[in-house]
Amino acid sequence: MFKFAKRAHFPLTIFCSIFFYMKHIDQKLEIAYPCVWLYKIIGTEKDALISAVKEILADSEHTLTFSNSSSTGKYLSFNLEVEVHSEETRNFFFSALRQHSSIKMVL
Repeated sequence: MFKFAKRAHFPLTIFCSIFFYMKHIDQKLEIAYPCVWLYKIIGTEKDALISAVKEILADSEHTLTFSNSSSTGKYLSFNLEVEVHSEETRNFFFSALRQHSSIKMVL
């Protein structure tokens, strides 16, 4: 005999969101440029993160705001908003931020 596990009590919206995501995972997101893009950057030193962003974005107008810190205070996260004019620019910023030694993670 086949038994089903007891269903967890999650709101239906969670299941619908997961289904929508899984159903549309192969479709490419269409982005209208220029647009403001948000990156979340994570590192360990505030001044080093700020310097890294200034170095990479150079003359591009951007906004960098503190977001959160880990419970131990070791990691800091910042929201970086920058206007991007093309997919190539958006990908360049993402890659450059990821490769910088002062930045641990980019989302």
